Amino acid sequence: MLERYQSWRRFDTFRMGVTTDVLNRLFSNDVTPVRALRDFGLGLVDRMPSVKSFFIRQASGLGGQTEPKMLGGQAI
Repeated sequence: MLERYQSWRRFDTFRMGVTTDVLNRLFSNDVTPVRALRDFGLGLVDRMPSVKSFFIRQASGLGGQTEPKMLGGQAI
């Protein structure tokens, strides 16, 4: 059962690793055009509640499909 769960979560784990790496590179970069684009993007997201909520749900693990019962907090 755990192998099936691990297999099902493999893509999500990979995607989270890539996302974390991209965010780390974006926020540790002090090149002026990159910083300006980053600040502009953050400002846009802050002014768009539905987009902001989407990102919050994704980051908290509530977005997307939660097929395995363990992931949804249900007894197996």
